[in-house]
Amino acid sequence: MAIGAGLLFGLQSCDWKKALTQAEDDTTSSDSVSAPQYCTVEFVDSVSIVNSNAYQSIKVDFPAEEDTSVVAQNVLAWLCDEVRRCCYPDWSGERLRNDSVAQVLETAGETFAEAFVKTYGQKGLKLMGEDVRSMAEEGFEGSYLNDLTIELSEQTDSYLTFTSGYEVYTGGAHGGYSSEGATFSKTDGKRMGWNMFDPTKRAELVAQLKKGLMDYFNDATEDKITTDSALFEQLMLWDDPETPENELEYGIPLPKSEPYVTRNGIVFTYQQYEIAAYACGLPSCVLPVSALASCLSAEGKAFLGVH
Repeated sequence: MAIGAGLLFGLQSCDWKKALTQAEDDTTSSDSVSAPQYCTVEFVDSVSIVNSNAYQSIKVDFPAEEDTSVVAQNVLAWLCDEVRRCCYPDWSGERLRNDSVAQVLETAGETFAEAFVKTYGQKGLKLMGEDVRSMAEEGFEGSYLNDLTIELSEQTDSYLTFTSGYEVYTGGAHGGYSSEGATFSKTDGKRMGWNMFDPTKRAELVAQLKKGLMDYFNDATEDKITTDSALFEQLMLWDDPETPENELEYGIPLPKSEPYVTRNGIVFTYQQYEIAAYACGLPSCVLPVSALASCLSAEGKAFLGVH
């Protein structure tokens, strides 16, 4: 039972564009010549196996190769790790983490971004095709899907924020989806996440998170949630014996995903099944910096301009 020829293939060459800013509806003004350049690279391909198919899509905004700044290099490292992690590797992730940059760049005549995305897109599709073939031999008829989109969603004079959406479906009642973000300081290139918060102020931070989660669930609930007990009825909470401290000491655990910065505030997102059922989606909230001022670390205050 052979894998059929590719049904669809595309690799978009780098289409260089100026990075987003808060001004002029997220477009950089013409006189802003110092704005970093970003390239959108896309890999789309699929294979068919009898009445089943596997579909792989990767779309990523990469910094220009000529940008050798610390922030560009740190962004590049994070982007590459996300692509490796989400291009349908085996569950350990190791099979697609071992290639060196030199191996990835063996494809001559392409930029690093193009070669990287194509290399891992093809690797992921090959693995997914092998799984679909195995399932097809057992009578499976359907589609496997693996889709990753990472985009530069916001930039100011002080930071860059990328958002990552990942969807995977390998049969069953439903697929999986994750949504994360990453903010990088343009001053020193450092990723800004939980380091923005004072760990001794966790109780105050959780109090703000609970308010944000109440708003999240109130959007889909007729009876408005105003108390902790009513909120907890929407959640699935338990203590992890592997965690040194009691995760529920302050009522709810912090999200496992790093928070990230937008113009509207700081975004906190819980992934599927992290604190709630699949039907609840990805519980999340955007909290204004002003509401979090007392929870910030010295590093966070300096970065966010809080005095």
